Amino acid sequence: MRIVHSSMLEVLNSEYIKLLRGKGMPRHVVIWKHAFKNAAVPVFTLFALNFANLVAGAVITETMFTWPGIGSLVVDSIQARDYAVVQTIVIFVSAITVLTNLSVDLIYAWLDPRIRFG
Repeated sequence: MRIVHSSMLEVLNSEYIKLLRGKGMPRHVVIWKHAFKNAAVPVFTLFALNFANLVAGAVITETMFTWPGIGSLVVDSIQARDYAVVQTIVIFVSAITVLTNLSVDLIYAWLDPRIRFG
């Protein structure tokens, strides 16, 4: 919420928002159609980083609470020296992280038309 708040304040103080308000556009249209899209870019970045940390942190959580899952499977595979399973899970978690970052980059282009991939 702090990031959304600070990002919205920064966007609402920008020149193009002042121009839209000066042209007489209604406040709700300015906020929801123009300001919120540009303020959402840092929020999606934080989401991607937190999602990657959540998947990687499953090892600690599942080991502490003895829950079955990928994290406890990694720990059990390391203790049993089953390196093929460990490598598979590391590649799986890496692929999830890469796909999350790729999807966030594609959402950037949709949210902010000034961001183009060339």
